[in-house]
Amino acid sequence: MGRTRVLIVGVGGTIASIATSEGIAPRLGAEMILRKALRGRLPEGVEVEFLDLLRIDSSLMHPEDWIKIARVIYENYRSYDSFLILHGTDTMAYTAAALAFSLRGLNKPVVLTGSMRTLDEEGTDVPKNLWDSLVFSREAPKLGLSGVYVVFHGKVILGVRASKVNSIDPDAFASVNYPYVAYVRDEEVSVQHIPRRQIEEALRLEVGFETSIAVIKVFPGVREDLIEALISAGVRGLVVESYGLGGLPEELISKLSEISGRVPVLITSQPTYGGVNLKVYEVGRRLLDSNVIPACDMAKEAAVVKFMWVLSRESDIGKIREEMLRGYEDEVKPCL
Repeated sequence: MGRTRVLIVGVGGTIASIATSEGIAPRLGAEMILRKALRGRLPEGVEVEFLDLLRIDSSLMHPEDWIKIARVIYENYRSYDSFLILHGTDTMAYTAAALAFSLRGLNKPVVLTGSMRTLDEEGTDVPKNLWDSLVFSREAPKLGLSGVYVVFHGKVILGVRASKVNSIDPDAFASVNYPYVAYVRDEEVSVQHIPRRQIEEALRLEVGFETSIAVIKVFPGVREDLIEALISAGVRGLVVESYGLGGLPEELISKLSEISGRVPVLITSQPTYGGVNLKVYEVGRRLLDSNVIPACDMAKEAAVVKFMWVLSRESDIGKIREEMLRGYEDEVKPCL
């Protein structure tokens, strides 16, 4: 294989930020980030071009921005071997999942990376994350690794399994209920696991995310009338973060069983690891007879994004349930 052509797309985040009088804010374009971080050095065999799409803190990211990024990849798909998105860490896992579901038939690698420290901070992680991402972008086509990935702190994580688990440490991302795909060291990629993706014949865009949903974190004393208030406000779907494997207070079990035939309800788990299994405890089994949808072992970010994506395409609760339990990008191991 000859040189690997990588399109680097800048969208902002800490990796693009500098200190200002009003706090850290994204001000740098993709080319400047690369120039300052790597000082003109690139992994052997890599050729890069740049596109600055956005320059925002990732906490300001909207689904419309996911669609913009997906369109850039779609429109430039034939011209490049790999795509590298420079993104803020706070919503990186959400964007990774959105791209994975939107780009059906993706047969090239799309990498997201960022940093926990700015380029000007002591001990910045920008150079390492950039270098590792470019090395993986070069090696992935040779290794047959297509799809969306997060490359961070030397680890390669399948995009739909990534979750930010630390707000300050450079080792900020983990692979949830799923092996790390690879590790990057210097110019080498050590593959640990090959994802089982559904790769279709040709790339197509399937964008659209229903934003009229609500995410409810269960806590002792949560009131059941909150559910009805949300439905009255026009919410089209509910994500309920349960305790552990799917435990819920008595009031919510009754209320969710009552409304799940008319409003789709997705049950996720508050702990990062382990997922949901409604078959284990009596309180969970009482939900099995209703139409609630278990998120099984999905990462919370991917579960929410997939729910939004499915709701934008389906209105029948039976079909929504079927789609949520269907694996597109190795994002879920069905638990029913």
